[in-house]
Amino acid sequence: MNHNSKLRLAAFCAMLLASGTGCDVLTQDPPTALTQEDAFANADRISKSAIGMYNGLQNAEFLGGRALIYSDIRSDDTNPAGFFGNVSTFNQQANDGIATNAWTGGYNSLYAVNYFLQQIAKNPGKTTPALEAQYIGEAKFIRALVYFHLVNLFAQPYNFTADASHAGVPLQLTAPDASTAFDASQNLSRATVRQVYTQIEQDLNDAIIALPETYGTAYDRTARATKDAARTLLSRVYLYKGQYAEAATMANTVITGARHSLSATPAVPFTAATFSNPESIFSVAMNLSDNPNTNNAIGQHYGRLRRADISVTPYARIDSTQFRSKDRRRTLLLDPSTFPASATTNIFTLKYNNGSADNVPIARYSEVLLNRAEGLAQTDAGISAEAITLLNTVRRRSLPTIPAYPNYTAASFANKQALIDAILFERRLELAFEGHRYYDLMRYKRNSSRINYGEQKAIFPIPNVDIQQNPNLVQNPGY
Repeated sequence: MNHNSKLRLAAFCAMLLASGTGCDVLTQDPPTALTQEDAFANADRISKSAIGMYNGLQNAEFLGGRALIYSDIRSDDTNPAGFFGNVSTFNQQANDGIATNAWTGGYNSLYAVNYFLQQIAKNPGKTTPALEAQYIGEAKFIRALVYFHLVNLFAQPYNFTADASHAGVPLQLTAPDASTAFDASQNLSRATVRQVYTQIEQDLNDAIIALPETYGTAYDRTARATKDAARTLLSRVYLYKGQYAEAATMANTVITGARHSLSATPAVPFTAATFSNPESIFSVAMNLSDNPNTNNAIGQHYGRLRRADISVTPYARIDSTQFRSKDRRRTLLLDPSTFPASATTNIFTLKYNNGSADNVPIARYSEVLLNRAEGLAQTDAGISAEAITLLNTVRRRSLPTIPAYPNYTAASFANKQALIDAILFERRLELAFEGHRYYDLMRYKRNSSRINYGEQKAIFPIPNVDIQQNPNLVQNPGY
């Protein structure tokens, strides 16, 4: 039995545990007795296999927490994080272990999805047509999400070339078995960034058709993919491509659907008791049982009382005329929250204050509002009034209602670019440490505090071990 087969069996056992049916070694059939046919034999087992895709999404080296971290520790909002080696100092080499683990983690998550899609296609009619379509939609959403992070980690931004024809990542859309895994046909070359984004869009559009608008339980509404989760990610993809009108339209579909709203404070989406809330559209759900481990959990890396590998002092030191001293993102989500931060004090975020049980935020309603605001600001010939309203909606939630903090008006902005810059700054404040900041800088061709846009080491190296094993893979320049 090959390694991937063992992983699938382990995931299946974990699904049984999660579902309450158990995985008692005294009564369970031996692993060798569980065939591929067994896992998709009936509606109940197909349902468990669908849940297993989310288990794969929790990969310890990828969207179990670290994929977001690898964006943020390269931005201007954190101090260099020594635990992550050369990542935050942009001094990685082709044999860098962190890059290798991220690459492997992403493709392991993809394997689980591709395997599910293959097996459900081989077993039609064993669940209802509606559920079969939903499960396929969930798989495609997960695949799009993983590819979005892979292509942004290992390839230059979409607009790096005029037609996005620069090298992206291999598009692996099948799950080879033991008999085909080493075929020459599996030595995939790197698709262009344009091709990767086309696949992401196709998967998300398919997912929007197939996914439910919501689920029956609060937990599922944030831990499983919905139409709004796919719409939010697609609006983000359009922003990254510079398709601003499409980004605004897609975000508006979420807004007018009225299934989501901002929470009372910016801390609610990051509080364990309220992880399942109307602001959180989709998160990678974690708990003490299925968390990767204490070294990988996003809450362990950011938590001041835990590993405390990542301090966010540069973010905390943003001038108080911009990041107000009474802004609730400062008073509720920074520790210590006082301004100004002293030169010797390290500041930590409280977005991840639950250790190994922190959910990994992927899509929140505040992002949707800002996505539409940015799309409108970019496409309006003048200064978009609706964009200002959306910007104020996000901003006001975090500012006390006192005269010192008036709303923005059209008169607040000298020109269209000033409004766009204000929206990008609000993204910086609102979406901090959720994997956005570095990519927002890069897609606008702006420099991080530690590297300039377009430099060769602004992206991860393709793992050297994969280059050696696959003659069709081409390394990123500079490595």
